[in-house]
Amino acid sequence: MKGLIDKENIAVVLTGDQDKKTLKNVIRNAGWIELRFDCFVEKFPGRDYCEWAKKVRNLTDAKIIGTIRWHKERQNKDFIIPDNKRLEMFSSIADYVNFFDIEINSSIAKDVCKIAGNKGINIILSYHNFKTTPSQRKLNFICQKASRLNPSIIKIATLVKTTKDLFRLVSIALSQKTHRGFVLVPMGCGTLERLVPLAFGSLFTYFATNQKTAPGQPAFKDLTKIKKCL
Repeated sequence: MKGLIDKENIAVVLTGDQDKKTLKNVIRNAGWIELRFDCFVEKFPGRDYCEWAKKVRNLTDAKIIGTIRWHKERQNKDFIIPDNKRLEMFSSIADYVNFFDIEINSSIAKDVCKIAGNKGINIILSYHNFKTTPSQRKLNFICQKASRLNPSIIKIATLVKTTKDLFRLVSIALSQKTHRGFVLVPMGCGTLERLVPLAFGSLFTYFATNQKTAPGQPAFKDLTKIKKCL
């Protein structure tokens, strides 16, 4: 596992409450930055999320992912952004991001892909399951469904309870014959298990700053310590 983590496979999640010191550290060490706009508008109702995105964009050349998570695939399902509002938000953030992350099963997935095509934005089609890791058959079906919308990246995040769950998840990268990239995220497990998909070709893994947006998400502040342990 030595040398497994470098800047290009680190994605840091920002939710809008990071101080300048944290932002500078993130920018120096992460090749990917996910802006969780749903978390931002939940924390700071009435604040301009585009100004926040513009600020981050001006600070870094990292690849920025714009995410407005569907409440049904969110850790906190009580906060709901209506689909028409989500579409409006995706359109308004296009100047500041390189990727949109939209859920495979969301009713607005096709519309978001259309906006992305018109704006020259890449697409990550994602699936999140906070209860279990589905069967291999279901995982393959999810990937096939996503492939029909021609995303740049397919992201699968599932709750991993056993070693079999973990290797069923990472086997996606080996079983899917496609030119697309994969991001595979085992949730609810330790940091080491989180890193395993990188060895199988997963493009990056997520690190939290102030707020963890998924179970078991490692903290960015522990990155140096994690690297030393590999």
